[in-house]
Amino acid sequence: MDTSPLRIGYCLSLSGALASNGKTARLAHQIWQERVNTNGNLLGRSVELVCLDDQTNPKFVADIYQRLLDVEKVDVVVGGYGDNSVAPAMPLIMERRRFFLGLMALAVNAKFNYPQYFVMIPTGPHPNLALTEGFFQIAGQQNPKPKTVAILVADAPSRKARLTESRRILDGKACGSSSKASPLSTTDFTPYMEDLKKINPDVLFFCSYINDSIRLIKAMNAAGLSPKLVGGAMIGPQNGIVKAELGALLNGLVNYEY
Repeated sequence: MDTSPLRIGYCLSLSGALASNGKTARLAHQIWQERVNTNGNLLGRSVELVCLDDQTNPKFVADIYQRLLDVEKVDVVVGGYGDNSVAPAMPLIMERRRFFLGLMALAVNAKFNYPQYFVMIPTGPHPNLALTEGFFQIAGQQNPKPKTVAILVADAPSRKARLTESRRILDGKACGSSSKASPLSTTDFTPYMEDLKKINPDVLFFCSYINDSIRLIKAMNAAGLSPKLVGGAMIGPQNGIVKAELGALLNGLVNYEY
């Protein structure tokens, strides 16, 4: 029986624009590792995590997984937190015929249709739609009906996919809409809010990561924007730390929750 450590390799964004997401996931993994190793190991083997930083740069991901497989000699490869940390690894994983467990990536496998890929996220087979349609259903139930919708998304594949679905949902409805993508490096959303004040939308849809969500809500309130409905597909408001920081600023926000 093999009693050597079971080496699990993966990459996370531990630096760069999405470091807050990656560090949160990393802490959860370490807690799991400690618990497993304290309570009898996994299949009789202690767990060893090999986590490399992709620096929030999808261009590094493929090389990281090649290093994990060929240099680190990991037994198991796991996908990172988010599409950017998973999708670029898929061609190599498929070539090596390895089982691949995604964490919070969404519809990555819709393109590859790889039978040995499994993702742990409760959004069903159409995640891009799942994270947007509820918000717009609520918007459509408002009385009076909203006439204008503004959409602001982070400039990343998973976030921009929400933009595509949002446009599809709005297509044909009796309302005007405008949309814009913000770079992941954005730290000051004041200019975006000034542009939105000119539109004064009835509905404001945000699709953002943790740090962006905090800055967006603060900037919106500082600018005096008060849409009839605000929220959307924001990562962050589900987080206890974010709730503690924003407090009453979250009142009235409509957002998805797992």
